[in-house]
Amino acid sequence: MAPIFLSGSAGALTYGKMAISGNVPLVAYNLSVSGIDKNNATVTWMTNGNADSTVEYGATTSYGSLIINGVMTESHTIYLINLTPGTVYHYKVISGDFAGNRAVSPDSTFTTTAIPVTVTPTAQSGGGGSGRGGGNGNSGLGPESPQAAPQQANPFGQSLLAPLEQLLQAGPPESLFSANNPGNTAPAVSESYPMGFLGLIYNANDEGTLSINMAAAQAAGATITVYTDHVTVYQHHSPGVLMTFWGTNLRVTNGTTITGPVSWAEFVTDPLNATLEIGNVSSSVHAVLPRLIQRIDLNLSISENLSTDTLNQFQDITSRNNLQLDAVAYTFDVQNVNLTTVPVNVTFTIPTSWVNEHGGKDAVRIIHISKETGKQELIDPVYGGIDAPGNMIFRGDAHNDASLFGLVTVAQNTYLNSGMFVWPLHMEVLIGGIALLVVIAYFGWWKRRV
Repeated sequence: MAPIFLSGSAGALTYGKMAISGNVPLVAYNLSVSGIDKNNATVTWMTNGNADSTVEYGATTSYGSLIINGVMTESHTIYLINLTPGTVYHYKVISGDFAGNRAVSPDSTFTTTAIPVTVTPTAQSGGGGSGRGGGNGNSGLGPESPQAAPQQANPFGQSLLAPLEQLLQAGPPESLFSANNPGNTAPAVSESYPMGFLGLIYNANDEGTLSINMAAAQAAGATITVYTDHVTVYQHHSPGVLMTFWGTNLRVTNGTTITGPVSWAEFVTDPLNATLEIGNVSSSVHAVLPRLIQRIDLNLSISENLSTDTLNQFQDITSRNNLQLDAVAYTFDVQNVNLTTVPVNVTFTIPTSWVNEHGGKDAVRIIHISKETGKQELIDPVYGGIDAPGNMIFRGDAHNDASLFGLVTVAQNTYLNSGMFVWPLHMEVLIGGIALLVVIAYFGWWKRRV
């Protein structure tokens, strides 16, 4: 009720009251997009009252993707991640208050940054290039490939990166190490990646159900993105982890909770970067997520130093499989997360110059040693091209639990020593030689008879 004053004809004032009723419209204003790079953008806006936050976005005005934050506030921030480089995105913001009022912005656009093309000069023949046989003529030309969106298929018991070639068989000792002397005291580069928070529960009773509290997600620094067939949770850290929960019947209730059945889940870490003697490198982990009912700290570590025991294991793994260990670039240790019995995919980046100095990309292998089970694998990685800084990308699957990985190069053995004799490695060569000697001896005997 607001007081009013009325003026009469004689100038006298008359006092009275008048009631004014109605809803003040909810308005969204100061809309902006910042932090735009090739994969990310941040949308911010204000409202004239407490309201929730939603951003719809996509390559057309049909959008197709949305992020919802149910926390009621006047200051709104939504992080868009996993965007496609060099793409024009349409978006609009939507806010709603407890009274049912809604503020919807007009359609707007922004453009993600394109990936630059990096050219690595081709080694010149006879030009003093290092490595076996001089320059290998292998030029690294091509843009960084954005990570392909995972397909909705059950990966339990399967490889995350399919199909990989069969694991290589490898062989005898001594190796030449460029920067991995046992006893070197240079520190490793380590980082702890938090996964999960109070308010995120997945597969608690082995029933494959998911429950996410939106307010708890925001408090934990997580961004929720809802798609038609999956939900992603990017847990911000430095660096962070992207968790993906696949399911077609996930529901958003009152903008505050996401619940429903999930067919499977996975996670991928932001790269762990390190500057080593060989140059700048990085590694990351992509794996199935069997369960998440509390916070887990995934500890990753990169090191260019090998203990004598690890070095001996690397040599033994290659020598048992008819390959010779040539050089070790660095190790990548994945600890403190229960990933036994599930496939783990690791990604390594390595300076192109180092690879070319040690036999080229075909000589690269990944060694995996499980500290929990003792199982060992020699992995023939998939070459992923050249990234933006000019490093080569290699990805490989471990079929056991995550643990210690090593990026190495190998050389093929030609002969295998046995006692005082040097026997050809390939049995068919040996059998062929014996057969030839038998034929020569037979014809010599036959000619003497004649």
